[in-house]
Formats: sequence, C-alpha cells, structure tokens
Amino acid sequence: MIHFLYNVILTCFLILHIPYLFLQSLLGKQPQKLLKERLGGFPDLSSKNPVWIHAASVGEVLCSIPLLKKIKKEVPDVDIVLTTMTSTGNETAKKLIPEADWILFFPVDHPFTIRRAVQKIRPRLLLIAETELWPNLLRLCGRKKIPVVLFNGRISEKSFRGYLLFKSFFKRCLNNIFLFLMQTEEDRNRIIEIGVPPDRTEVAGNIKFDQVFPSINLDATVELSASLGLLGNEAILIAGSTHQGEEEIFIQLFKNLRETDPHLILILAPRHLDRLEEVEKILKNEGVSWKRRSSLSGQGRNDISDVILLDTMGELMRLYSLGTIVFIGGSLVSIGGHNPLEPLFFKKCVLFGPYMFNFLEISRRLIAEGGAILVNDREGLSSQLRRLLSDERARNQVGEKGYRFLQKHRGATERIFEKIKPLLVT
Repeated sequence: MIHFLYNVILTCFLILHIPYLFLQSLLGKQPQKLLKERLGGFPDLSSKNPVWIHAASVGEVLCSIPLLKKIKKEVPDVDIVLTTMTSTGNETAKKLIPEADWILFFPVDHPFTIRRAVQKIRPRLLLIAETELWPNLLRLCGRKKIPVVLFNGRISEKSFRGYLLFKSFFKRCLNNIFLFLMQTEEDRNRIIEIGVPPDRTEVAGNIKFDQVFPSINLDATVELSASLGLLGNEAILIAGSTHQGEEEIFIQLFKNLRETDPHLILILAPRHLDRLEEVEKILKNEGVSWKRRSSLSGQGRNDISDVILLDTMGELMRLYSLGTIVFIGGSLVSIGGHNPLEPLFFKKCVLFGPYMFNFLEISRRLIAEGGAILVNDREGLSSQLRRLLSDERARNQVGEKGYRFLQKHRGATERIFEKIKPLLVT
C-alpha cells in the first residue's frame, strides 16, 4: 500500500515537474540534458555493461572520487557511469573526475523512468554513496539481479526515526541491496535495526578521509595569494559553506575584529551561489567593502577589499591553504554542518558550531582529540576568534592535531574496494 502511494505521489510530481523543467530549459536556466535524463533518456550503454555509481550532490561526488579512481586504476577496462541529483554535483564531477566515462543526471524514481534508465545502462554493479535509497530503483535491480552495494553508508538520527516509522516498507526495499558498507558501528547498528541482516553489513570506515586533496607547495600558495591581491602575510579568516543566518554573524564579528587588526581579511564562501546577492546586501548594510573572487585581477593588495566573496565553484578547498582560522558553515544554524576534513589537510585551526549532525562522529572525535574547536553560539565564536588570532601557538597545536586525526583514519577506500572487487568482473 505504501509503495502504491509512493508511486502515485511520484506520478503527480512528474506531471507537475516536467512542464517546469521544460520551461527552465527553454529559458536557459537549466541544461536541456537535465530534463531528458531526469526522464531516463540516457545514451544506450547496454553493450558496455558499466559500473553505475550514484552520488547525489557535491559532498557525495567528492567522497566518491577515491573509490572511482581506485576502480579505474585496478580494472581499467570497466566503463563507469556517474549520476548526480544536483547541477552543482554534475558540474563538480565533470571538473574533477575525468575517469568517469559518462556523467548523467539521476532519473526520477518512477517505475517508468527507472525502467528506461536501467535498460539503457544495464549495469553490472550499482554503487550508491551514503544514503540515497530509491525504492523503485532498488526493486528493479532486485528483479534483474543487479548487485547493489551501499558504500560510505550513514544513517543520521533524524533519518533513522523516519526509516523506523515505515520500517516494513524500507525493509523490503533494503532487501535488494547486496552489501552495506557503513561508516561507523552506530550506522551499522541502525541499518540492522531497520531490518537488514547483520551478515550483509560491515563497518568499512568513512571514505571522506581518503578524498583527494590538492597538492599545494610554497610557490603555488604564493601564486594563489597573489591572485587574490594579497601580500601573503595577512591574517585570513575563512568562513566556508555558510548558510542564511551565519553570514550576518560572521560579518559583524569580522568588523569588531578589524578594530584591533585593520589588515584582517575575510574570505566568505556561501554554500549556495544563488544567495550571493542576498549576502552582498548584508555586506552593504554592514558597511563592509567587498569584491567577488571572479573580479579580482591579482595586481596587488589595493585590488581587494575587506571581504573576498567567493563566487567560483571548486576553489574553496585550495583557498583553505591560505587560512589562518577556518570556520565550517552550516553549523551555527540547524543545517548539519559540512565537511571539516578539507582544512585539516593543510593543518588549519578549525572551528564549527553545535549543529554538526551530518558529520556527527567525525566532529565528536575531532573535538575529543583536540583537532577542532566547538563554539556553541555567537559569543563563543567571538571569544575563540579573538583568542586564536592572538595566539599562533594555540592555532598551530589545533592544526597539527587535526592533521594527525585525518591521517589516522584514512584507508576506507582500500577496504571498500576489496569488498566490491569480485563484483567488478563479469
């Protein structure tokens, strides 16, 4: 009954959503291929018998890179299809994953579109990143005996409550997954409680620790700094992947901090680029000068303003190498936080707020090992920023501990690959 209602809702969604996507493509606001592929209009890859990897958005795409590269290195003859849900995820994949033979948009999980997509791909194996559990896709793979593996699996507390509410429905869907490779023992216990047999679950670790970090030497750092118009000796605050409600707090604190350090620079990176104008209004109202990253010519220190507003994609990780202190956005408001591992690679002092439930285990362990600092509110953030900006030794200690934490937990890619290796060769 629940599955029937699910498909009725999806049918209504398609009827309403297709005209919207069609209009968006006509206006040039969405690529035409998005509409086609959302409806399962994939190229005919059935003769290739590829591996299909699904990574919903940017975060899942980034965490899939180490495994995808490993597959291509060890089994070079296998073709790889990567699907994403979001346009930003799609663009990120095109820039960072040349090993993917096809990068497509994931179809709507309607029986018609899913059947069409699976017929076109005919995958030898479906790998799903984290928690993208689509009932019709799983049911069809089960019927066609296509092995499905969930890798880097995680079940948040909020999602767990939802799964338990419809336990019988999800239990039947999950029965079509061959193997669950979970991040932590807690994730494994939750998936078992939903109804998965224990012998089909394992803890493989978090592949995010194995993500590919850019190699930046001193010359590259100097070049990157110069491209921002910096001299290279400024103290730089980086607020990465911020959300509504956070930019205003950070800008106001930045203004206060500049009273004692007039050379302080803020790099502000909103999570969603469609909010840039909204953030610019806040900067204007606060009387802070700014320039968009894309407008900087790198012709000297006078070329920039107090705030650099990051309006480019895929550059934030490299910019972390310049930071004095890095704040992880989405954590002062109830978003769930974002990946705190990227600045750790550069031994940066990392701060985040209390809402890190999307990275709960990582954030807990980081705090326990002294590799990051938790700030509970605006006042706590202000206090820590003042302390750390004036104490280089304290900053360096946090950065070193964070880097050691990152290195200690790498290796999930190898463990996952060994488990899926027998399924890669048909």
